[in-house]
Amino acid sequence: MLKKILVISLALNLLVLPNVVFGQTKQKISLLLFNGKVFTADTLGSTAEAVAVDGEKIVAVGKTSDLKAKYQAVKEIDLGGKLVTPGFNDAHVHFLRGAVALLNVNLTDAKTLAEAKARVAAKVKEVKPGEWIVGRGWDHTLWGGKFPSRTDLDAVAPANPVFLVRVDGHVGWANSKALELAKIDKNTKSPEGGEIERDASGEATGILKETSQGLVSALIAQPSPEQMNKGMELALKMAREYGITSVQDNSGYETTKLYREFLKADKLTVRVSEWQNFEDSVAELKRQRDEFASFKDNPSRLKLGAVKGYVDGTLGSKTAAMLAPFSDDANNSGIPRRSAEELTKMIVERDKEGFQITLHAIGDKANRMALDGFKEAKSKNSIEFVTSGSENMRSDGVKMRLNFPRHRIEHAQVVNPSDFKRFAELGIIASMQPSHAISDKRWAESRLGEYRVLGAYAWHFMQSYGVHVPFGTDFPVESINPYQTLYAAVSRQDTDGDPQGGWQPQEKLSMAAAIRCHTYESAYAEFAEKEKGTIAVGMFADLVVHSRDLLTIEPKEILTTEPIYTIFNGRVVYQK
Repeated sequence: MLKKILVISLALNLLVLPNVVFGQTKQKISLLLFNGKVFTADTLGSTAEAVAVDGEKIVAVGKTSDLKAKYQAVKEIDLGGKLVTPGFNDAHVHFLRGAVALLNVNLTDAKTLAEAKARVAAKVKEVKPGEWIVGRGWDHTLWGGKFPSRTDLDAVAPANPVFLVRVDGHVGWANSKALELAKIDKNTKSPEGGEIERDASGEATGILKETSQGLVSALIAQPSPEQMNKGMELALKMAREYGITSVQDNSGYETTKLYREFLKADKLTVRVSEWQNFEDSVAELKRQRDEFASFKDNPSRLKLGAVKGYVDGTLGSKTAAMLAPFSDDANNSGIPRRSAEELTKMIVERDKEGFQITLHAIGDKANRMALDGFKEAKSKNSIEFVTSGSENMRSDGVKMRLNFPRHRIEHAQVVNPSDFKRFAELGIIASMQPSHAISDKRWAESRLGEYRVLGAYAWHFMQSYGVHVPFGTDFPVESINPYQTLYAAVSRQDTDGDPQGGWQPQEKLSMAAAIRCHTYESAYAEFAEKEKGTIAVGMFADLVVHSRDLLTIEPKEILTTEPIYTIFNGRVVYQK
């Protein structure tokens, strides 16, 4: 009888103890999300109900009942049916530089020239005479399509040099004082890959296209350490509030020093892949690579990624390199940054040294130049693989490259129909930013004509060839808000809902595909698809809990969706 009582007592204890199930102790973990809709972003578009996290990594994905029964978490989050996705990975962003730029004169939403001038006038009151005034974000296509001039700025800032960069970063607007300091006059020649715009008398108008911006920007002091720190704090805050957990940043090698400081202070709440400058010599790129390696940073938190270069300009400024003239400017085919021969030479040299290369290419000519260069590199630097031996060697005894280089073209906005297939054949990644399409649609068809526009902003067509298409925002050219990226990808409409049915609607993606482009595909583009970009066992616990179910809501509701939780490296870094 006593034995029966003891057995019953033990059974009752097992039922009431929270960390014991069927006589077995529950596994202790740090975080459990349950009772939700978990979109894993795998190839099948699989969904689950719960995610178990221990430390930095995901340890289980499955049903709420199963995970609740198996795990005892320090922190539990009842999702109440909310959608969970991998954290957003911005595959193309000027993260720190963009944030620092917001601390200066911000003309991003200036709808008229008068409004832009008023903002400069307000800044004049804050600075001393002779002090530089800098800013960015103006868009002359909102002001009637005509470029502004130096005299517009002279009227509001006669005693201060002023330099304002267009929203796309490819055209500068300077006043007379800035031109004088830069010694730009009638006799100044435009540098290769650039143009000093002139009036009928030969005088510089103040508009400096592409590389000619450097004549003025070289005179402007770099941001102070205080500005850099403030910019970093602003950028990280925006990332947390938008569910961005990884960035592939084009702010420059020197930026890694500041990232390292924030990482050591445990304040770096994104994973950073920083890009080097394609323009630097191979020797300098290798020096930077070796120096960076000596710091022994955690590569999952901070690493060097691709080397970034420019082939041309932009459609908005009519500096994109085109195979034929712009439809609305019969004498203009854009501005390549350098000759095709020089570009190919530089690609081959950097590819040979094992650098991943990513090139800004907007126009169809620029995309072709980049593809031609990559093809030459593949031909000259190709490796004959062998399977014998204990080491990976090629037949002549040289160690073979362990990873396919995964070279990239950034933007890939206008592609000739015959070149889409070449992306796939050469294994080139098309890194695209859907927000550009809904910003540019106001004038894109007039620039390109009714036929060329069919090969523009064509992420769906690119994917149909099997090309990897990661998504980014190109902040500060566009908003850093990834929900705007998703909206543009699935609707092809501007934020007012125009046009009905979408602009070039054949390029729409499903929401599942769009999310995957902003998570898995972005991770693939930086060789990180085995550690992030999907919700699976062993992946880093970088997650976003959304206020709405992106997979079922109407497109217009995407723009008002926001994170409820942003989870980075296994811990909640933002809560609505």
